[in-house]
This record gives sequence, structure tokens and C-alpha cells, in this order.
Amino acid sequence: MFYNDKPDYCKRDKAKVWLHYKPSLFQHIGIHSSLKGKVQKLKDKQFGKIPLFFPHTNPEAEVVSGIKHYKQYTLERAYLGETFFWGLLPQTGDQLVFRFTQPINIKRFYFKSGNAEHPSDKLYNTTVEVLPVADALLYAGGGGGFNLTTDGYIVVGKFDGAGVAQGIVDDSIGKIQVLRLNVHSESDNWAILSEIHIQDELASR
Repeated sequence: MFYNDKPDYCKRDKAKVWLHYKPSLFQHIGIHSSLKGKVQKLKDKQFGKIPLFFPHTNPEAEVVSGIKHYKQYTLERAYLGETFFWGLLPQTGDQLVFRFTQPINIKRFYFKSGNAEHPSDKLYNTTVEVLPVADALLYAGGGGGFNLTTDGYIVVGKFDGAGVAQGIVDDSIGKIQVLRLNVHSESDNWAILSEIHIQDELASR
């Protein structure tokens, strides 16, 4: 009785926390039904496919790409976890910029380039750099051993041979207003970012 008469908000609230998995955790096995002559083609279309990107919830930011994207594979959609970023032939000086709406304390970062279908479309000779709210000159002169760029960014990581850049940002850097990926040499391949994860102090609690 309660199920039929319960308020509508119960269903709405339940939908907000309902967990959806792609592909489904459980799959229908077999195609024959217990009903004579009936065929059950219930296989999840996503089942058995290798994921081409891995979504994350990232801090709110304005994103700008100096690398021209291919079709709908934009950096903004990749940052929001909707797809992967696919850019055409990175050149020296190209940058992928994440300008945070509010400065944040970044705890760690993880970027993965390339994917299962295009493993060679990686970012090569590319560094991860952050722009702190505090004057970057405060970190110069061996005060913290930080590697500074000429325009005031601190180099906190770089992409390795596997196309991955990951690391922990030193707490002493403080709040960060911009994170960017800076390309230092032209590439013979397109570039894919299949995973973007910037974890701030609030998310790590």
C-alpha cells in the first residue's frame, strides 16, 4: 500500500543517488527464453568493450586548448568526463590550460594520454605546470628547490614514456589559480587525453 501511495519526492530522491554502471555489472547469459519460440537478445551494447576514456569529477575551471581538437573530442568535454580529448599534431609551445574558477590547493594530479584504440597518440615531451596565487619568485633561489618557467609557473611533473603524468603538489606552493600542460616539441602523432584527474584538498577529505 505504501509503495502506491508514497510521495513523489521519494522516487526523485532515490534517483539522485542511483548508481549506474557501464557496462552493466551483471549480464544476461543465453538467448533462449522459457517461452517457446521467444528469443532474448538482452546483451548490453557496452559489454566487452574496452573503455576509451576514464571520467572523473574535477574542480570547476575554464579550459583552453592550443591544440585544435578533432570533431566532438574537445578538451572541455574531456575535463567534464564526457569523452576523451583528441587533438591534431601538437606543436612546440602548444598548451592545454585549466584556469580554476576559484584558486585551489591541488593535492595530486593524474593525466593519461593515448587509449586502447590509438596507443601512440600520446603527449610527448610535455610538462605539467602550475601558477600559484603567491608570487612564484618566492620559490626561486633554491628556497624550495622548485623549477620555475620564465613566466612564473612551477613545473610539478612531466609525461613519461607510457604517456602518463602524475604527482603530488607540494603543500608549500599554496593555492593554485592555473594548471597547464606545456608541449616542448612537435609531434608526428595526434594527441589523446583519455584521463584527466585533478584532486583538490576538499575532494581528498
